[in-house]
Amino acid sequence: MSTCLDILRIFAALAVFLGHTNFHWFFGSSSIGPQNGQDYVIIFFVLSGFVIAWSVDKKKDLSFSQYIFDRLTRLWSVVLPALLIGYVLDYFGNLLHPSSYGSILASNHTEVKFLASSLFLHESWFFSIRPGTNGPFWSLSYEFFYYMIFGSIMLLPRLEQKFLVGLAWVLLAGPKVLLLFPCWLIGWLAYLGCKSWRLHVCIALPLVLSSGIFLIYRMLERWSNWDPWSHPGLGMPPLFYSAKFLDDYVTAAAVGLWLVSIHRWFGLEKKTSGWGAHVIKQMARCSFSLYAIHFPAMAFLGALWTTGKLTDLNIFSGIIAILLFSYLFASVFEHPLRMYRQFLLQYIPILNRKCGISC
Repeated sequence: MSTCLDILRIFAALAVFLGHTNFHWFFGSSSIGPQNGQDYVIIFFVLSGFVIAWSVDKKKDLSFSQYIFDRLTRLWSVVLPALLIGYVLDYFGNLLHPSSYGSILASNHTEVKFLASSLFLHESWFFSIRPGTNGPFWSLSYEFFYYMIFGSIMLLPRLEQKFLVGLAWVLLAGPKVLLLFPCWLIGWLAYLGCKSWRLHVCIALPLVLSSGIFLIYRMLERWSNWDPWSHPGLGMPPLFYSAKFLDDYVTAAAVGLWLVSIHRWFGLEKKTSGWGAHVIKQMARCSFSLYAIHFPAMAFLGALWTTGKLTDLNIFSGIIAILLFSYLFASVFEHPLRMYRQFLLQYIPILNRKCGISC
């Protein structure tokens, strides 16, 4: 089952990235990617709910403090360097070709925006703060709050703690973030479905075919024939990226149904071996980094191209360059996560002595 999840994760990350190659400043807008990237973010939400539920369920003695440590280090190991590197790329790219950044760089109150983004507060309530050019960062605020709400309810020992801490996170998140929480919870429900039963082939086959065909048709239809104006208010206040929440529920439900039905052939504990599974796993390990860093890297590369400094590159070589850069970023920041956690525990020993946190 983990290989199926990895394939979906790779697909969603690549689709979001390729969707952003449609911008005119990236080697001339050739419309290679999908017009609507948010459907693929919703796939991420469902996968996140599924994987977090699976992880929590497997660790029977998992404490709330350990959960918070695991989730924050996982996020910050990528988010903090992505914000820093993105800031540097935006600064020099804007110096190179300001007009390329005119509509994509939020240059006012920069320090406050980056601080809010580093604390995942940039989408709280009716704020929608872009850290520099990095528009895709919006979903990381949503993910953070879903982690916190879910962990509070599932792992805190007493009922009043679950209620008070969970409510505090809900109030901090605000209604806009909560509107897409059902998409994340569908991933949790899909995990519970996979854990609880294995559908008979006579039920699983029509379900996996119908949900799969629906998703393929939906994504193909929107790959080139979609525009944000078909969903009034999308990207605009007060709901911003939550404005098409009903449409997103449909996508999430189809993904959740596909996961439950595909479980008939790919059990939770079934491991896929071989070089193909290894390659897929390694690619999936770069998906978070690709999502977090690709946009400011694209904007900088686009500025270089527009100024005539990269005349030998085209959109395809530009795509390869961004993928290689993202892989390098993942190798430095995402893959050594265990080493970073060990470093923190070594230099902040109170985490282990008082909180019982370990690697």
